[in-house]
Amino acid sequence: MTIFIIIGVIALFLLYIIITYNNVKKGAVKVEQSFSNMDVLLQNRADEIVNLISTTKSAVENEKELLEEVTALRSQVNRNSTKNVEEKLADSQRLEGSVNTLLGRLEAYPDIKFTSQYNHLQNRITNIEENIQAQRRTFNARVADFNAYLVTFPRNIIASIFNFSQKPSFEVTDQSKKENPDVGAMFEE
Repeated sequence: MTIFIIIGVIALFLLYIIITYNNVKKGAVKVEQSFSNMDVLLQNRADEIVNLISTTKSAVENEKELLEEVTALRSQVNRNSTKNVEEKLADSQRLEGSVNTLLGRLEAYPDIKFTSQYNHLQNRITNIEENIQAQRRTFNARVADFNAYLVTFPRNIIASIFNFSQKPSFEVTDQSKKENPDVGAMFEE
């Protein structure tokens, strides 16, 4: 009878070791998966911000040309006050042609969009950064759970037998702050 008790205790101990080992492995996989998700978001940020800025710069360039044309026409009208009648008529005809061209462009682009482009850019960057922050919190929570599981007795003994070690959490450092994209510099390119 005592042999069955000893075999039962050994079996329970082995079962506990197996369950603990599997739980530690599952926790490690969850931590790695969470980090992988954060890594994907960081890569998406790098790719999307560059594309958003490129699109915004393109839209702003088109509208900048339109605004420069409007300014040039206004300047031309202001200069007309010192000219004689013939020059004013010639300038008026050129101005009329330019105004018709301008009206055609305004009909093609009924609203000036650079403000909405900048707002869209700002909103997307904010959204991307919020997603990254949320994923960092998820990652850190998984790391904390994993590390807490490893350090409790008797799991800490089993963890040391199988060489499981604690995982580092993600902490924002000065270096990682520097690695965020410099949107202003991207517009200057």
